[in-house]
Amino acid sequence: MWTNWRGDELVLLINGALRRAAEKTGNVVLQVSKGEVPLDESPLMRSGIVIMAANNVPACCITYGGGPGTGFPIIPYAVKWHEKQARHFQHGRKRFYLRDPFNRLAKVTFQNSIMTETRGFM
Repeated sequence: MWTNWRGDELVLLINGALRRAAEKTGNVVLQVSKGEVPLDESPLMRSGIVIMAANNVPACCITYGGGPGTGFPIIPYAVKWHEKQARHFQHGRKRFYLRDPFNRLAKVTFQNSIMTETRGFM
């Protein structure tokens, strides 16, 4: 029989681990995507950031193109280059500079980060 149940503490530990894993994953995807973002205009590459969800929700957003809450001015061609324009970029840079690294890395990076972050209490 359990005499010292600390479920609330465990929930906080797990939520913190999930939040750290999401942030690590976002930063890994961001760094790889910076190697694929078109170089025609360097402000686009510099505008890439990871924004964590509010209220300790274990989620993040990886974004390029500036706008409110990012600290960067809006870069109007960011979506156009990512989604619509089929043009050739220099030095191996490409169109789906965020989607492709996310699809390649997010799942395995998040899984590995969760394993690392929960080691010791799970």
